[in-house]
Amino acid sequence: MSLDPDVPDGTTDILIRDGIIEKLGQGLALPDGVEQIDGTGNLVTPGFVDTHWHLWNSLLRGTVGDGPGRDYFSVKRGLAPHLSDDDFYWSARFALAEAVQNGITTVHNWDHNVRGAGDIDANIQAHLDSGLRGRFSYGPRDSSGADEVMDFDGLDDAINRWTSDRLDGRIHFGVALRGPYRTSTELAAREWSCARERNVPITMHCDRCMREPGCQSCGLTRLDREGLLGPDVQVVHAVHASAEDIEAIARTGTRISVSPLSEMRTMGFPVVTEFLEAGVLTSLSVDTLAMPANADVLSSLRALLSVEHARTKRATLTPRIALEMATIRAAKDLGIDGITGSIRQGKRADLIVFDRSSTSLLPTGDPAESLVYHGTSAAIRAVISDGRVLLRDGELVQQTARQAIDTATERRDALVQRATAAGTWDK
Repeated sequence: MSLDPDVPDGTTDILIRDGIIEKLGQGLALPDGVEQIDGTGNLVTPGFVDTHWHLWNSLLRGTVGDGPGRDYFSVKRGLAPHLSDDDFYWSARFALAEAVQNGITTVHNWDHNVRGAGDIDANIQAHLDSGLRGRFSYGPRDSSGADEVMDFDGLDDAINRWTSDRLDGRIHFGVALRGPYRTSTELAAREWSCARERNVPITMHCDRCMREPGCQSCGLTRLDREGLLGPDVQVVHAVHASAEDIEAIARTGTRISVSPLSEMRTMGFPVVTEFLEAGVLTSLSVDTLAMPANADVLSSLRALLSVEHARTKRATLTPRIALEMATIRAAKDLGIDGITGSIRQGKRADLIVFDRSSTSLLPTGDPAESLVYHGTSAAIRAVISDGRVLLRDGELVQQTARQAIDTATERRDALVQRATAAGTWDK
């Protein structure tokens, strides 16, 4: 299932050379010594593309909960100052291992707790070690003051330090800005200008609903008036986008990333149907592993599809469009749709192999409907990213991925102990 308008679905062989899909076709002649994965009877799709994921706080999973003072923001404020560079590395590495297990081959690492060059390097090195591609969006330190300008000198240093060659052509930079509802109008304009001078894509949370009871609008018309929207901007969440907000997003070519599980837990219902009907480029994201969510893309899509049908009584969101939100539309959001997001000759080889004999995919039917309505990550047999096999026969290949999983609880406990000793955490 190519999810590419120019490549029909059907039975095919896929020849990968140097990380590129070199040929598609039946009965391809293979050079001697080429590794073969027998996909007979299986389903191959593009790798999933996540467009908004806070990798740095993955080790907070299991500490965030329903008890008093254990909500996400309380835990984040208490523990965030105590992450070491080593914690940043292994937190990201843990999340990226879970990404591979769930078929995600591209991750937008949305870092809103940049504490210095060391943690930037740790995040990027973890991403490189994972074998995945993506974007690193440089943001402010967690709980930065509303009048505190983001450290753009640190961004410049990171961009100069991490050249395209060092990034293996798989990772590019963006910026995570707070916007005029978290800072002053003047500071927001200054940060937007700094980002656009550097020609880096911008992403911003739109979550006024978490601070303003009874919120009925995201206030994106204000950003439109101030020239802050555009095709270089991704807005995350926007669950209370008004009709005027949506019109402004659509007219300016601004992108939307939704995180259904975390949004329905803490904000409200994502308005995906309205975004789609307005022609807004809309994609899917995990948000954070610390919240009541995981990286199971198919479960998120299934929940989103059911909610949208119940909420709107309209079938605008179909299983195939839902899969596009997690593949080619997401790749377009990140500006890499010429590289990944669909299966076609010349693109990088980011692929998922699903075992169609898995119980969740039987009896077989329309492949898009089968995946979204019934599929689970347990059906994933192999994951290939940039031509590298990262999951084989359902098992992670990389030793560091397994190490990240095996040590996650130990590292979380050590972080909690440091925060407790410092007096910022007592739960």
